[in-house]
Amino acid sequence: MLSRLLCPTLLLLLTSCQYQNSLLPSWQQDTTLIYNGQAAALAQQSTTPHLVARAIYAAPGHIETLIARQDDSPDAVKNLTTIGDGTIALGFSDAATGQFLDVKQCGGALFIAGLPNQAYRIHLQNLTPMPLDLAVGIDGQDITAGGVAAWKRSSLRLAAKQSLILDRSPKTNAPLLFRSVKGDAALFETHPSGTRGLIQIAVWLSKDAPSLTGQPIRPSEYPPLNLLPMDKAHQYR
Repeated sequence: MLSRLLCPTLLLLLTSCQYQNSLLPSWQQDTTLIYNGQAAALAQQSTTPHLVARAIYAAPGHIETLIARQDDSPDAVKNLTTIGDGTIALGFSDAATGQFLDVKQCGGALFIAGLPNQAYRIHLQNLTPMPLDLAVGIDGQDITAGGVAAWKRSSLRLAAKQSLILDRSPKTNAPLLFRSVKGDAALFETHPSGTRGLIQIAVWLSKDAPSLTGQPIRPSEYPPLNLLPMDKAHQYR
């Protein structure tokens, strides 16, 4: 019973699609413990984000050029898509119509077709049983604290297994609007400060998330040796 509570199968249910998330954040991937409390404690105290989701936007026509320069095979995103190791799901919609935007996933980033001054919404869903801290930088600006974007924990929080929709800046209350983008600077910018045309969402395990003592796995629960995920590379797409 305890193992079922601490290692649940994560499901994301959407209005028009349903899929099972088989990925787990690294603080739940210890192979000898049902739950590694020490790893969770380190993640809670870390100033380095657990993951950073990158979304690049531009007007139709130009966004196809950026995808081509990414030099990878693009996949169409329907509504929301799992980011990184399965910590969050992310999507974008038009604020006026509610329709999800044309988004492609390519080379570890999302590419959004959006017109200048088009109002949009950011859809976030926490796929884990732990609360998460967020920092959102858009066009080089921190939408929560104001000023230059940075990968620092903000007041934005995503409760366990809950969703969050951002349609305006918590700092200024101004709606989120796509801007006119020229060139390909957003494609190669990886600094926390970002640039125009780039949306970066940094995610941490919340400092007040439960941190339980590790529970040893019983001998009957050990998987066959050839199934242990030892030094296995992860694909972040």
